[in-house]
Amino acid sequence: MTQPYDTYQRLCELTQSGELAAICSEHDVSLFVVFGSVLQPDGDPRDVDVAVRFDADQPDVLTFLDVLSRQLVSDDIDLMILNQAGPVARERALVKGRPLYVRRSGDFANAQIGAIMERLETDWMRRLELEQMAQ
Repeated sequence: MTQPYDTYQRLCELTQSGELAAICSEHDVSLFVVFGSVLQPDGDPRDVDVAVRFDADQPDVLTFLDVLSRQLVSDDIDLMILNQAGPVARERALVKGRPLYVRRSGDFANAQIGAIMERLETDWMRRLELEQMAQ
């Protein structure tokens, strides 16, 4: 099994060679972002956090993850599906992440703005839930 930094390096190589774009295109992924401790110089990652957005209504997530793991020769991937992630998780992945594949120009910036706005708009609900749980 490889180390997370090796897996991240391999992802960067797949990006440079165009192989990641081919995998994403084949599996209807429109956005592929690496985030988390593997991007931090002083991080101690246990895995590589990856966030993807699928354009398909019912994507074959397991097949995508299997193909990706085989190309990386690693199972050190922690996959977040942006289509299903909560506002806080989506914002953290997109604002602090590094895009490795973006199908359409501007999609990453639009996704970042959307994630920030949704988190801000729903912040009051999270605070209310915490207050109710404290009672």
